[in-house]
Amino acid sequence: MYDFYFGTNKDIRKYPKKYLLTIKRMMPRWCNSIPDSEYLAIYDAINDMQLPEKPVFVETGSGASTIILCYLALKNNGELYTWDINGSKLFYLRSIINDTLMRYFSNQNLSNHWKYIAYNSNSKLAGINILKELNKKVNACFLDSEHTFKVLKQETENICEICDNEAIIAIDDGNYSYKYQNTAYINMIRTKQGLPPIKNPTDNSCKHFWLEIDFLLRKKFLKVKHIEDTYKKTYRSDIFWSYYNSDRDTMGKLSMEKKNDLEHRFDVWKVNR
Repeated sequence: MYDFYFGTNKDIRKYPKKYLLTIKRMMPRWCNSIPDSEYLAIYDAINDMQLPEKPVFVETGSGASTIILCYLALKNNGELYTWDINGSKLFYLRSIINDTLMRYFSNQNLSNHWKYIAYNSNSKLAGINILKELNKKVNACFLDSEHTFKVLKQETENICEICDNEAIIAIDDGNYSYKYQNTAYINMIRTKQGLPPIKNPTDNSCKHFWLEIDFLLRKKFLKVKHIEDTYKKTYRSDIFWSYYNSDRDTMGKLSMEKKNDLEHRFDVWKVNR
């Protein structure tokens, strides 16, 4: 499916973001849920870091972001650990990576650089916590799983325990404010089954995730910088919104797309101990 010619290795080295964006725009919608501007902002935030010799990246939830993070792991002789309960999605992403990135990094073994775990990221025995047992220090992460603060908070706290002295922490859907259940997603499932939507419980609201995470990080680290990421500079002109307009309008009606605060759909921090 992805057996296309992407240009010479020299071209790819010179214009890596063009190459990575080409891969993303060929991906099917079901595993391509973040806008192009966010996809490239993940690259920019991590690529601008002073990375150690063998960096460690973490991702919860998988999709287009996996392509970016895997590319950076391969490029920097590092490792990416991805948690997603959907094993079939992980296997599909592996096929994309094998047909794209691994043609460019043909002298490397993917299994040495991408470890995917089809399980709950917050599991004490098989989640993010296992990185402690493996003596890994995390240099960057992208958290994009259930979109409830209960889950996101636990993932962030788990990451904080194993961060290196300097690290990047990025989140998707920072403009959500569901405390313990993703009511919008539940209503999407109910609508598909011909059931009426439920009301969001009165105790199911918190501050927007980006505000909650900002507060949490400032309690955990000596120095925290909320980065002026490139997503905020480019998201308004992103063709992703118009290309998937029909889908996103439907999502908006179910409150899955928070159009009133798209600026904080993506947020990223640099933290130091």
